[in-house]
Amino acid sequence: MVSPDPSTETYWRLLAIGLDPDQRDPQLYGLIFEGETDVPLMIDGRIALFADPKRATALVQQYGAPADKIDVERPFFWCDVALALYLLSAGGTDHGTAVLDAVNALLTLVAATGIKMIDSRRRALHDIANYCTTSKDLTKYLEEVGDHSSRELVDAVLWCVGAITVKSRIV
Repeated sequence: MVSPDPSTETYWRLLAIGLDPDQRDPQLYGLIFEGETDVPLMIDGRIALFADPKRATALVQQYGAPADKIDVERPFFWCDVALALYLLSAGGTDHGTAVLDAVNALLTLVAATGIKMIDSRRRALHDIANYCTTSKDLTKYLEEVGDHSSRELVDAVLWCVGAITVKSRIV
């Protein structure tokens, strides 16, 4: 018997979204189909978001495409919008990967909306994500090496949040 190639396996994964800087736990959850390209769970053309992570399996079963595995017991993807906005505004050290994780999740979700992002915003987000793959020093990026200002980056993140919000459905 031949084992399946793990690089071709598909998964449903839980996405946690943090919006409130005063709350430790995420306020919303989504589901990402991880395959050749990552796409969120969509219901009637809208990104499905929900507040109770215990609903994840039922939502996948009801609305999701077939996958090799369902991995929704705990968040695999994190999008801490509040922390990313803080770090992009104030600089400092991203001790985890909050900015990189948030930007990657936002780009995946925006792509699913079908709303076109202007090139300058897309470039700013891709540039900060590329920087964050090798460095955690956001102050250095904002003050010395980056091609985009804090204001441009914050604007791009907030635009993404708006685009996702208008194309989401809370279930």
